[in-house]
Amino acid sequence: MEFNYDIKFTDNTPQLHEALETWVERVLTLWGMKVQDYAQLLVPTGAENSTHIEGYVGGALKQSLTYAVDLAKKTVTIGSNLFYSVYVELGTGVHATNGNGRKTPWVWKDFNGKWHFTRGMKAANDGKGFLRPAVENHIDELREIAVEEGNKEV
Repeated sequence: MEFNYDIKFTDNTPQLHEALETWVERVLTLWGMKVQDYAQLLVPTGAENSTHIEGYVGGALKQSLTYAVDLAKKTVTIGSNLFYSVYVELGTGVHATNGNGRKTPWVWKDFNGKWHFTRGMKAANDGKGFLRPAVENHIDELREIAVEEGNKEV
């Protein structure tokens, strides 16, 4: 008995790779937007009494928060380009996260020429920062976004 099968093979690997790349871009972009929004809700706004600048109206750090997707590395980076953002996120001096701050007190001069003594400051939100909780407090939602985007028709 002789069997003659006419089997055709179609390689859809390129389409699969394209669909995966599209999914990754959508998920990373949505994650960036969500975490940026949550971080902006958590970041403190400076005021005249915290900056020692007369008439100061805060919000620069909140407005500076952005996200950037790197498709080559499959990452999204959320943060600020303001030099002091790391201090607000991680704290300074004896209050710095993981005890990595300066152990001795210091003095500094504000914009009005007044000197201040400090041992440092706690990170925002009672030492929790604003970026880490923006992710950690919403990790289930972020996972769900990835699943929902994966279930969409392309």
